[in-house]
Amino acid sequence: MKDGTAGAAVEGLSARQAARRQRILDAALSLLELRDYERIAVRDVTEFASVALATLYHYFPSKEHLFAEALVQWASSLKASVITRPLTGTTPGRRLEEALLRSVRAFERQPQLARLIGRLEMSEEPFARDVLARLDAVTTDVYLDLLTDLPRDQAVRIVRIVDAVLDSSLRAWSSGRSSIRDVRRSLSETVALLLPEASQGDAGASRRFRALPA
Repeated sequence: MKDGTAGAAVEGLSARQAARRQRILDAALSLLELRDYERIAVRDVTEFASVALATLYHYFPSKEHLFAEALVQWASSLKASVITRPLTGTTPGRRLEEALLRSVRAFERQPQLARLIGRLEMSEEPFARDVLARLDAVTTDVYLDLLTDLPRDQAVRIVRIVDAVLDSSLRAWSSGRSSIRDVRRSLSETVALLLPEASQGDAGASRRFRALPA
């Protein structure tokens, strides 16, 4: 999450209030690890976070708002992952591919989150569009940081394309129309097309995925 967005989310809260709000978000994410959004009641979250129902609604006006905020927080963990576990690729393309595949692994561990994104994409609520824009900003920042060797306009175009491929591939996977293997293959092939140097080298993930049978 961008610093400005994160600050806006807790602006005006005391340290104790911010901690309570964070506990509610953590509870929502923990429950999403166990079951799908539709099977989680707001009272489940309050019990998990040890807060009153009125307290939850003080910070989040609806269940949809709560889980949308939780989703943005979860997405920001990608940046933290890149910082704590630096990417090993020696070229911009290889680093971008590695970061994308790391994102896919995260969704594979928690497919409920991919389905929640799909739900938000179908929503006509204004807050859903805002959340999706913030999610896009989170991932875009991470991926652009990996392409600093390229002209900015070229890097932006590349990230837009791979984001679109990731989004469509995850939708197909979360709806059962493709496998997670297909998601990885699509991303690796896309990066190889946009940045051919990503496919070079015996250890290149792109080469391995292109060699896999359809």
